Amino acid sequence: MPARLERGGLNASPSYPHSHSGPVLVCGNAWCLHDDLERARKIYPDAPCIAINGASKEVKAFALYSWHPDRFMETPFRWIERQRVLFGEGFEVHGARTYQGMPWVEYWWPDTKKGGGGSAWGARKMAWLMGFETVVLCGCPLTPGPYVGNHGLGGLMTKDNVVQMYIDQIVRDGEWHDGVYSMSGRTRDVLGEPKPC
Repeated sequence: MPARLERGGLNASPSYPHSHSGPVLVCGNAWCLHDDLERARKIYPDAPCIAINGASKEVKAFALYSWHPDRFMETPFRWIERQRVLFGEGFEVHGARTYQGMPWVEYWWPDTKKGGGGSAWGARKMAWLMGFETVVLCGCPLTPGPYVGNHGLGGLMTKDNVVQMYIDQIVRDGEWHDGVYSMSGRTRDVLGEPKPC
């Protein structure tokens, strides 16, 4: 793991008061999310979830995370509201870099944006800093395709050059590869898939 960082809440602003352990599922909002999540739950049935961006309307999460913290409240996204309406309270909101005027973000993790890789890769870093030993990416294939629930094509993640840029950044960010797996796509090719216990 990165020698420059120590585990723990001091990497967040304000300091994150919790310490976690065990596995966690980082849930992105690609079309394969539900299939990935179903297969991951067979291996880690009790693992909590971190919802990335639009996955907040798909999975109950203890944490919401994004590189785009404005969209937590911005129409049409409203990710906080969707998590609350569909799954209730009991989650915290996290962002990558400190932005002014966003009081809905409870914790900022500036080290999670270094090296690139997109919001899901940033959440992978945040999970390790929180104390989780194993991180499983679900709905984060980094192959061009629609978002979950969106059967038509459209959006940033359908663009080959964008997806290639993020996968290249993850490949180069090798110090973060230990302890992370993916259930599908190019990220699974790079990081491997978790094996049943």
